[in-house]
Amino acid sequence: MASQKQEQVFTTPIFLAAGFFLFAVAIIEKALNLIGADIPFVPVWPRQLLDWAVVLLMFDIALTLRQVLENKLQE
Repeated sequence: MASQKQEQVFTTPIFLAAGFFLFAVAIIEKALNLIGADIPFVPVWPRQLLDWAVVLLMFDIALTLRQVLENKLQE
């Protein structure tokens, strides 16, 4: 029964990890911008990075809530 319950759980760690990574890069980029430097591989503003991070985290939350609802309906 425990293994069957394990299979029903759906998580999206890639969206969660990518969201937190973008959030960290945005914070680092903003800190570097305050001292006059930047990250060479980031051609966008820190605000855009934060927007992308928020979108990924909202998508992860929506998928998790949908899975929780489906699990509750199956019980």
